[in-house]
Amino acid sequence: MTEDGKAVAGSAADEDAAAILEIFSRIAAIPRCSGNEDGIARFLLDRAKAAGFTVEEDTAGNVFISRPGSGGNEAAPPVVLQAHMDMVCVAAPGCDHDFAREGIDWYEEDGLIRARETTLGADNGIGLAIGLHLMEHPGETHPPLQLIATREEETTMNGAAALDPARVAGTMIINLDDEEEGVITTSSAGMMAAAFTFPARRIRVRGPVRWETVEIAGGRGGHSGMEAASGRANALSLLGMLLSGLMAETGCALTSVTGGERDNVIPGQARACIGLDPMVEKQAIRYVREEGNACREAYHKTDPDLRIRIFPATPQEDVIAPDTAAAVAALLSRLPTGVCAMDPFTPDLVATSSNPASISEEKGILKICLLARSNDDAALAKLGDTFRQMGRETGAVVSIPGVAPAWSYQEVSPLREAVTAAYHALSGSEVHLRGLHAGLETAWIAQKIPAADIIALGPDIRDAHTTRESASIPSAGRVCVLLRETLRRLCPSL
Repeated sequence: MTEDGKAVAGSAADEDAAAILEIFSRIAAIPRCSGNEDGIARFLLDRAKAAGFTVEEDTAGNVFISRPGSGGNEAAPPVVLQAHMDMVCVAAPGCDHDFAREGIDWYEEDGLIRARETTLGADNGIGLAIGLHLMEHPGETHPPLQLIATREEETTMNGAAALDPARVAGTMIINLDDEEEGVITTSSAGMMAAAFTFPARRIRVRGPVRWETVEIAGGRGGHSGMEAASGRANALSLLGMLLSGLMAETGCALTSVTGGERDNVIPGQARACIGLDPMVEKQAIRYVREEGNACREAYHKTDPDLRIRIFPATPQEDVIAPDTAAAVAALLSRLPTGVCAMDPFTPDLVATSSNPASISEEKGILKICLLARSNDDAALAKLGDTFRQMGRETGAVVSIPGVAPAWSYQEVSPLREAVTAAYHALSGSEVHLRGLHAGLETAWIAQKIPAADIIALGPDIRDAHTTRESASIPSAGRVCVLLRETLRRLCPSL
């Protein structure tokens, strides 16, 4: 057993780790941003066919790979492994990586793999590699196995939402999209996407104007669910408060505002171009710098690199109508950010959260996108009512294009008991059970297959959805050993 109480490494885990890394290297070489999964799907299908497995796809493009049981367990209840094919594609500022055509440039150091200036895609590339390796090397005795690889988990979850339940081989399902060894996830939050739109009517500029860019940058960002309780700065919320304050202090005009990248990522950067009466320029600069100092002090632990700057901008010909600009700034500053409620029964579990995620302008329309989460479907619906009310108050059109269900804890779970026993046998420690404040495809699967017995687990992955993402290869090897032992324990012939 390792010093931290995790499962025994040993030669088997080391061999598994090396094999998983080899598969991940092939996966990482394939462009696979959400919506661009055809290449990775072909890789999985070709490799599975070459191994002699049964393969198929459903109409949504999800991949199903199956192999029979062994050691007298051919008629045993099948076990399903599930992972997703896509990844979050984020590059560091100034990096021109072409995610549509280029694979990930990754490297290994001290047992960790990282990417150079981009997300790594260990979420869920490592889970996919573990699942594929386990299908190829499940042990001498195992029940029938199936690996399901879904599409668009990081954006719409359309793969899981459109999954054909008739193709799912069994009701015992192990999701491989978790990020902490020694932990089993037993529930997850539902999600609701919301969009606020304003017509960005423009007016011509008259008279002398000083143009400035106000920038918030250096926020740590991170997964908007997993890091909801971290207290990290939301750049959009800070920019909204800063713009509202400037409008009140100096009467500034707004010509553009941008920020954020993905709905499920806490935005670490945002900027706005503003116009100022030359008479109040010094006052505005002083105000921004004072607010910047206050923010750096407030977030010095969670976001040590956070910075707020004001610097000259290119002159503009027009600005957004003042009433719309004020409404946009007010909405950004008022939208719920971070934790909205904690779970009353599970210690330290966030029950409901909200992440103002991005703002952009296209074809004369300003659009603010937000992602809310809750482990209570009713609480999520109530938050939707709050968003609609805020839209009415600010003049925004509110749309809620997508709602995903929550996955509830199952009191009786033979699969959970088998994994728990296997972990204890391997490590001498007790596995930790938790609810997850993030959306998992397990919720859609549970909705489609009410009798499903589902858990989620995975190796150590840190800072997913950011350019700091890393994954532990030794941990992946140990998780594979745990899964193989679990499969053995699920065999009736033992």
